[in-house]
Amino acid sequence: MDVTINGQMQEKKTRLSATEKISYGIGDCGANVIVALASSFLTGYYTDTVGVAAAAIGTMMLLCRVFDGITDLIMGALVDKTKSRFGKARPWLLWTAPLMGISLFLIFNVPASLGATGKLIYIYLTYIFQNCIIYTANNLPYNALLSRMTLDVQDRAQTASIRFIMTQVTSLITNVITANLIATVGWRSISAIYGTVACVMCVLCFLGVREHVDAGDDGEVKADNVPLSKALPALLKNKYFYIQALMFMFLYINVVATGSMTYYFCNSVLGNIAFLSWTTVAGTVPAIIVNIAMPWIVQKFGKRKLMITGACIMALGSFIIGAAGSNLPLVVIGLIVKGFGTGPIMSGIFATTADVVDYGEWKTGVRSEGLVNSCTSFGMKVGIGLGSAICTWIIAIGGYVGTAEVQTQAALASIRFGYGYFGAILSLVVLALCIIMNIDKHIGQIQKDLEAKRSMA
Repeated sequence: MDVTINGQMQEKKTRLSATEKISYGIGDCGANVIVALASSFLTGYYTDTVGVAAAAIGTMMLLCRVFDGITDLIMGALVDKTKSRFGKARPWLLWTAPLMGISLFLIFNVPASLGATGKLIYIYLTYIFQNCIIYTANNLPYNALLSRMTLDVQDRAQTASIRFIMTQVTSLITNVITANLIATVGWRSISAIYGTVACVMCVLCFLGVREHVDAGDDGEVKADNVPLSKALPALLKNKYFYIQALMFMFLYINVVATGSMTYYFCNSVLGNIAFLSWTTVAGTVPAIIVNIAMPWIVQKFGKRKLMITGACIMALGSFIIGAAGSNLPLVVIGLIVKGFGTGPIMSGIFATTADVVDYGEWKTGVRSEGLVNSCTSFGMKVGIGLGSAICTWIIAIGGYVGTAEVQTQAALASIRFGYGYFGAILSLVVLALCIIMNIDKHIGQIQKDLEAKRSMA
């Protein structure tokens, strides 16, 4: 699509190739191998294998979020200040790739020789290293990358949908394989294999994508260095930054709290951990189906309307799960319904973050992918941390004991609440945030103005 300036035709937008869109999705697959394993199995590993009390794990995950907020802001500033021929965000995928694998291996290998205090100290140190430092240094630049690959809104929506489909398939495969390997293969082997896979995927993403925004004819990126003293005041004037951060936080509290509860629900309520495969398939496949059609649906209705609809469907599905108790067929129905709602939310929210970057530049004249995407990283990781912590607190309130052969009725009731009704409550909070996230009304003018600005540069 072109614009005429001084009698000459100038290119307005860079459309992404299919290879770049798939390569971008591979990067999140790498990160999602780690997230899927940690969100579904880490709390269970800590409580049932390592033998640490659930309440202690929950407190640890909450305290780590304080440090997380600091590292997110630091990383956001570093991305804005990064200046390389590969761009601002892209090189971080390569630099952090091996550390992603190493950090995963460390958190799933608590030395059995340590005492109770030693184990807790080891868990704190490795959890902070993995979540607050390495994951931040990888995932924040990764999320910032989409806004630097293209300014085209529909292209972003399609890329985000492809990304979500690929990550959901990754989560499905990871959860199903892991559920069947727990009893036969040790955590050392599982974490080593998955860590290697995550590393390779991050490298493939780096090799397959390019930062087209601010790139010269030779492909070298010539983006300006944005100092923190300039970027931070501009960020604070971006009202959508705050809404987006909250949306990520509550969405990931929902995803991780209920995801972590899946292990306990299948193992204790249903009495068979192998049912985790069925529940994962039931919740994931509908989300994938929805996202196959998402680019076309977004073009017709817009992201905001679809996200509002998705949040309503998520709440309904979670309510059905809560009402199902230990009735597996009804639980599966609820998961299917919830999955159809999760699809529009998960793909839409990442595409909207790129819009928030554009809004900030349009409003203040300062383009700050790093700091704006700190809302994505911070919200996600606070959500992941709080989701895992809340999961452990809920089962701790019910009196769950990881080493007990039989759980009390109170413990089982707390697991059922965390797996169902708690998800419905959080979905309604996400719904409220989707309603007030009305950036769609500005996006047409924003894209027009920014494209004209770059065409004249």
